[in-house]
Amino acid sequence: MSVVEITDGAGKHLRFVEFDGKLYPKFSIDVITNMKSLKLRKDDIIISAYPKSGTHWLFEICRMLLAGRTDLQAISKSEFFIEKVGQDVLDQAKSPRILNSHVAFSDLPTDLAVKKPKIIYIRRNPKDLAVSFYNHCYKIPLFDYKGEFKDFIELFINGTVEYNCWYKQVLDWEKVIDNNTEYSILHLTYEDLKADPIAEIRKISDFLQVKKNEELIQGICDACSFAKMQTRMSHVFPDENGKSKIYRKGEVGDWKNWFTVAQSEWFDRVYRERMSGSKLKFRYSLDEDAK
Repeated sequence: MSVVEITDGAGKHLRFVEFDGKLYPKFSIDVITNMKSLKLRKDDIIISAYPKSGTHWLFEICRMLLAGRTDLQAISKSEFFIEKVGQDVLDQAKSPRILNSHVAFSDLPTDLAVKKPKIIYIRRNPKDLAVSFYNHCYKIPLFDYKGEFKDFIELFINGTVEYNCWYKQVLDWEKVIDNNTEYSILHLTYEDLKADPIAEIRKISDFLQVKKNEELIQGICDACSFAKMQTRMSHVFPDENGKSKIYRKGEVGDWKNWFTVAQSEWFDRVYRERMSGSKLKFRYSLDEDAK
């Protein structure tokens, strides 16, 4: 395992930790090395997604559903991030734990096959995700990146970013979900959660077997709105205005403000090539059907 420097087409760099041929944020080498051997509990809930797909949002929704209230102390999902937090710390957390990860399904702890905890997987359209990912890498000091978006999207498409190739990861998850006969997996999309949060929070509530409570669901919808989350989580990488850098816009369709027509067409061509044979559909704005 080593710290590696990835350079974009303009010579700007990002820094990661490399382990087993895969790129991770600069977290503890010991934690990343021992991640697959992490011991789970049967009542754990694992939130999984490629970065910038909505896991912070989903983490708060799940916390409030399990607690049955919205006035919880704000904490970051990073406190239960299995690539970052070791076994000794996670063992101190009360059950049920809401763990989270950005790794591929095959890189999750092997104990998954034994304990079979509930898994919530969320995905997001790749254009908005690429824009959010760029801003994440640009603004968070951990990555030390000051490149331009046009150069970053080449890194994204080539999979030379943290957690590597988006295309491969979502395709692998598609296979896991389609062929699953043993795991309890709830599959969500960022766009559906944005378009109809009440309906999606109901799905999550049912999946977690939380007693029906429409007042609570409405309260969570309000408490977990983007504007409130941006302020509520201001302690996580705060900016000069006292808001979290993790929460930038949270919109569907913001990619139109970043991609040129040529870049969008190129991105679409790559998508068709890489996702050939996939049945997955994505929404690139809230006023269109998934395609």
